[in-house]
Amino acid sequence: MASIIRIKRSGTSGDPTTLAAGELAYSYLADNGSNGGDRLYVGTGTEIAGNAVNHEVIGGKFFTQMLDHAKGTLTPNSAIIVDADSKIDRLLVDDLVFDGSTISNTGSITFDTNGNNINVGNVRLYGVATPTVDSDGVNKAYVDNAVTTNTFTIAADEGTNDSFNTATGTLTFQGHTGLSTLVTDDNIRFELDSTSVTPGSYGSTTQIPTFTVDPQGRLTAAGTANVATNLTINGDAISLLDSDVTFTATGNGLTLTYTTSTNTIDYAIDDASTSTKGVVQFHDSDFSVTSGVASLDTAVMKGATTASGDATPNNHIMTFAGNAIQGLDASASGSTVTLTPRTATYSQLGVSKFESADFVVNSGDVSIDSDFIRSITTDDGAMTIGGHAISVLGGEGINVTHVGTSIEVAGEQATANNLGVASFNDQDFNVSSGAVTIKPSSIANSDLVNDDVTIGDTAVALGATLTDVTGLTGATIDTIRIDGNKISTNTATNDLILDPLSGDSAGGRVVILGDLLVQGTETIVNSTTVSVNDKNLVLADSAADASAANGAGITVNGAGATITYSVAGDKWSFNKDIDAPEIYRNGVILREYIEDHLGNNFFAAGEGMDITYGSGQDSDNTISFSAELATYTNKGVASFDSDQFTVTSGFATIATLDGGTY
Repeated sequence: MASIIRIKRSGTSGDPTTLAAGELAYSYLADNGSNGGDRLYVGTGTEIAGNAVNHEVIGGKFFTQMLDHAKGTLTPNSAIIVDADSKIDRLLVDDLVFDGSTISNTGSITFDTNGNNINVGNVRLYGVATPTVDSDGVNKAYVDNAVTTNTFTIAADEGTNDSFNTATGTLTFQGHTGLSTLVTDDNIRFELDSTSVTPGSYGSTTQIPTFTVDPQGRLTAAGTANVATNLTINGDAISLLDSDVTFTATGNGLTLTYTTSTNTIDYAIDDASTSTKGVVQFHDSDFSVTSGVASLDTAVMKGATTASGDATPNNHIMTFAGNAIQGLDASASGSTVTLTPRTATYSQLGVSKFESADFVVNSGDVSIDSDFIRSITTDDGAMTIGGHAISVLGGEGINVTHVGTSIEVAGEQATANNLGVASFNDQDFNVSSGAVTIKPSSIANSDLVNDDVTIGDTAVALGATLTDVTGLTGATIDTIRIDGNKISTNTATNDLILDPLSGDSAGGRVVILGDLLVQGTETIVNSTTVSVNDKNLVLADSAADASAANGAGITVNGAGATITYSVAGDKWSFNKDIDAPEIYRNGVILREYIEDHLGNNFFAAGEGMDITYGSGQDSDNTISFSAELATYTNKGVASFDSDQFTVTSGFATIATLDGGTY
């Protein structure tokens, strides 16, 4: 059957006090404008103590009854619904009434357009009242009357002001000297009177225009006057019509400046400096100047500049000293100082000339002649050339010969007594990228100088079989090391395997004639049968007490079954079931012990559950579990109302879900 869902509802309250998120509630309390009735609510947002933070109104009679009226008809206390033409019959906005083509109001109407214009669509406004203040609109009658009675004042640059009446007067615009007026319809045009000056252009490249101006500023006459066309400079005639005169400065401290506003050309000479030419003033302690000619005073010595620094004279005395080590001698005779370089030797720096057969000298730049070898680099670095001779000699297995200017370096052929180049028989050798290897089986053992090898003190021929070796103090075979009475593996190998049947067959038998002592951390036996002759199997034989023996026992891999000793409680612990005819604990059969423990200690009654275990149940070997009936204050089992629930095979469905009232 279909389920009935009833939401929360009330006929006495509006907005419910508690409404969960997503929960609906409807108030059918008659709305009075403030009680929240006739509305549908839904809870939204976060729940706090089962109540959503928002109770949103999403519908209800309060809103739907506002739409229950004829379309296009303005109805009190109702929403506006337009008709099929998107119209309503009338509209009330505060004091304004829009009814048909009429807009009425109980008071005045104010148009606030925020400074924008009102466009009436080129239609006539009528019924406009007579204005009373300056900001009022006007009607035609008011304007006509104002025009017929209006006067204004006329003023000009000269004369007195005059009052003009627009209704009775005629305003005349009259021209004066050189100026005429013309009225056409509503247009007044002012025109200049013509003079005797002929229209045209005056002046040319050889003439300048001349004009006569009357007191009113008009041109009454116009003509031209010839001007000179040549300029003579130093007897040279220069045409002013097609030539330019250019003033330039030639440098050396001379500069030219032209000012366009005054048409002035200004020449100036810069002050002289150590790096630029110019005008200079001479100090009278060092120079004599006569008629513009400057001469250096005979007692003046300013100083000297050398490559290594400047020399400062002492009391106008400058000393020129030669350097014998550097190969320069200085001498003086009268007013002449002579610097003479020495001739260079092996022990003396100085000047020298260069042998043209060995050197090239160009503008003082000396280089070794191209016929001379400057350096030679070999595989082990650059070599030093002694004199002008170089020897290229062959080493072991190398011959060096020359023909003319060509040097040939060739390898000697290898012999029994001489190293050299050789070829390799491809039947005996492999050659790849210069690497030579011997092919397998290409050389017989008997062809070798040493055709046997001695192991320990036993000699064995190459290719022969050795069955007995003596004299060895130790041996390493693969990863097995035999040293004295010890057999071990290398550090990278964890296992030492004894395989008596070989081939990793897990067959055969290893017999140890004597005791077996295992001093490791694990002893693992992978066998189908383990037979121990002793009656007693000792575990944890090194344990000092029960705590040290904790966890000792038997483990069955694969099944994960264990029997271990636990020091806690001083007991054996089994992790698997035990299948035995009867098991006793402290003289009590285990079944009875378990029943008593479960009935009296293990099982505890929870909410809605009762447990009964007493003498009657003990003798019957039963523990009774009874469910309590559910109440408003006690959880338990219950039946379902057939009006609201349908129960089929233990499955309950709701026939009616009622949110209740509030």
